Amino acid sequence: MTIKEIKYKAEKKFQKIQLRDDCYGFQIQPNTKFTKGISRKEIDQLQVLFGFDFPWDYREMLLILGGLDTPEISIDPDGEEEIRFVDFFYQYPRDIEKSKWLIEDINKFRFYAEEVLTEAGFDVSKIVGYIPIYNHRVLVVFENKYLSPVISVMGGDIIVFRNNLKEYLKYEFLNH
Repeated sequence: MTIKEIKYKAEKKFQKIQLRDDCYGFQIQPNTKFTKGISRKEIDQLQVLFGFDFPWDYREMLLILGGLDTPEISIDPDGEEEIRFVDFFYQYPRDIEKSKWLIEDINKFRFYAEEVLTEAGFDVSKIVGYIPIYNHRVLVVFENKYLSPVISVMGGDIIVFRNNLKEYLKYEFLNH
């Protein structure tokens, strides 16, 4: 499935979403759409900002998806907290500061990140960088631009969340 197909199917799904008041955590709101992606020139500028070349799938994603046009919503089922809104889909260069905590956590707990990536069959000696993409999900960037695993980072609790970016996008926006 291409990223364009994922976008199309996700937006169809978003049209039918109904908010649940019995759900803890954030939800995508009804009728949410993806914002327009960025240009190849802007992607090239981001690569300079990050200091490494992006995987092919991430470049494709950036051309097609800029983020979500509506923030995610959190409704406390117990009614003890106010309704909250957050934009979890990082957009660069805007969100460099907002996502810095993830890079700091990876640097602090690099051993755990490398351990889970090694167990999943990735050669960690070929990692060139990390890109926070959505909430606490991070794209691992390798010398091989055809690799694009996504890890989940919560302090030292790090797992390989999906083996590539397209699998991750399908899971995040189509499967739950």
